[in-house]
Amino acid sequence: MDSKKLHKLFYNKFETSVYLNQNNAELTKEEMKDVYLELLPKEAIKDITIENKIWQHCGTEEQFKKDTVQEAIDEYFDEDELYLIITSGNSSLVKKSEIAKKIGEFLHKKQIGIINESLTKIMWFQTFSGKGVFAKAVVKEYPKSRPKPDGAPLKVSFLANMHEHKTKRISDALDAPFEKLEKKLCKDYQGCMEYLWIEVELISHYSALPFRFQKRVNIASGFGGKDYYYNVGNYSILPDFEKLETLPDELAVEYILTLIYDSLDILVKKKKRLDNFNAEKFKLDFKNACSELGYSIK
Repeated sequence: MDSKKLHKLFYNKFETSVYLNQNNAELTKEEMKDVYLELLPKEAIKDITIENKIWQHCGTEEQFKKDTVQEAIDEYFDEDELYLIITSGNSSLVKKSEIAKKIGEFLHKKQIGIINESLTKIMWFQTFSGKGVFAKAVVKEYPKSRPKPDGAPLKVSFLANMHEHKTKRISDALDAPFEKLEKKLCKDYQGCMEYLWIEVELISHYSALPFRFQKRVNIASGFGGKDYYYNVGNYSILPDFEKLETLPDELAVEYILTLIYDSLDILVKKKKRLDNFNAEKFKLDFKNACSELGYSIK
């Protein structure tokens, strides 16, 4: 395999890899969120002591710990040759015994990856504030589709985070009620839909997106795995911006919630396609939840 293809292949696998902690246990998505945050504020990476610690210090240039790195590579990989990924023009199959030396030559300038020939294990090297660190990971493979697990609750997300300067106040005012509604509507409504994403377009030149149902949605989240969401329904709504400008925050929220309520008719129309998703109950629960929060749906 030529260097360019190998480099591309590595990063495809890289995106679906999950870090391992020092006990070789996979980190959860929640733990993954803190992986880089735990590193960035530290003065000395070698002094990090965090739960599920994944980074090991290896130094760079004159301080590069070649023996430590080679020992970690020998322990993690069984193969005698491994793919060493430096750049699109400098990636190749290399003898395992030679890899630590090559990493030491480039780590102060490049991010470096190692992956085995079976494409199941990765080691990743980079620098933070000039200090070299490395971590281990496993490559995860995800099916293109899967059925909704029996009894799984619908996970609803109401989104209004894209806005203009003049609609930022509306976006801010929607945060709290949206979060509360999402929790109240986290129930099993039958059918095949696991996720429902409804976005309020707060940018006037945007258009509303029609409802669509996707068997898998990929959201790249960097090393630590793409986020794969299965059985996702999503669409967006577009408010009357002239009307929004005239409404105080509370009434603007009530107006948006009413628009969402009216838009749920699309789920009623699509219920058969969604394997008899109980759209009527979902719509009623939405209205009742709004009422509990003090908002009147007219």
